[in-house]
Amino acid sequence: MIDRSGKWLLYLGVAATLGVGGCHRASTPASFVGGPPVSVRTILPQSSGLSREVGVAGIIRGIHEAQISARVPGQVREIHVRLGQRVSPGQILLTLSSKTLAAAQARAAANRDYAQSNFDRVDRLYRDKSASRSEWDEARQSRDDSAAAYAAASARLGWSSVKAPFSGRVISKSVRVGDVVLPGAPLLSVVDDSRLEVLAHVPDTLASDLSRATRVRFVSRGREFSGRIIEVSSGSDPVTHTVSVRVLLDRGKAPNESRDLKRLRPGGYGKLTIPVPGRSSVRLPEGAILDREGLREVFVVTQGHAELRYVRTGRRTGGTVEILSGLSPEETVVDSPSPALVDGAPVTEVAP
Repeated sequence: MIDRSGKWLLYLGVAATLGVGGCHRASTPASFVGGPPVSVRTILPQSSGLSREVGVAGIIRGIHEAQISARVPGQVREIHVRLGQRVSPGQILLTLSSKTLAAAQARAAANRDYAQSNFDRVDRLYRDKSASRSEWDEARQSRDDSAAAYAAASARLGWSSVKAPFSGRVISKSVRVGDVVLPGAPLLSVVDDSRLEVLAHVPDTLASDLSRATRVRFVSRGREFSGRIIEVSSGSDPVTHTVSVRVLLDRGKAPNESRDLKRLRPGGYGKLTIPVPGRSSVRLPEGAILDREGLREVFVVTQGHAELRYVRTGRRTGGTVEILSGLSPEETVVDSPSPALVDGAPVTEVAP
């Protein structure tokens, strides 16, 4: 016969044993249970002595871009260019109907001719003392006003032929033949892609360290290009707290560099890498960094335990990876961690 109180004691002991085993959490050192300390080889992050780099998104643009708008009302009569076509300065891109403008120019020409002949008549009379000075002044004023009106009418007529402002390439068309447009309506866009620049927005906390002489790198479509900052905005965006920066890409000297530059297109994007003066770059060997579904992690030894830490990485060079955030130079890192090592596990450091 089993004592009822003894049975209850037995149940409590089993429950306590299951409770200890079932509540294991590998996220904190205090809750880790599972064998002796793991032997690990540790390293200290390397300080390259170079400036740390910050990467920001950048948009590719032509060194000159122009969105050409209508200056006079009219109907699109003919479009002389196609998308992607190269154009020269002064080349006619598009023609608007000009019947109304031509009629206005003809009236202005008639008024000009009449005012000129009237001035010639009054001038002869004035020289013969048969006309007053006020009559001569009035005739001269009328002649000058009509000549100015004719020049303005001729200019408006000329605006019906839309011309390229500089050498470049047509990148967009906003109208078709037959469309009626008003002054200010967009017609075409032309970009000078002989030189390319990159527009980016950097945190305003870094803008004070940038100058027009700062050299930068730009990566797009798997290719790297160099350039220099040519403009830093003097104002900061109050919403994003960023400052706009313009970077002029270098001309490719080698044939392959020139070929890669020609593959870039205005409107494309890439990553602009800017050095941050006064902040040393911290680097780790590639083997110390774990890549888990795109997340970069390292094990940091803290009070005899392995602490899993997320880090943000940068440029890879010479078998090392730049650590942009998540790690300080004084912290000890596990080199080439074993797959069995988990967060919170006790560790023992061994000599390399």
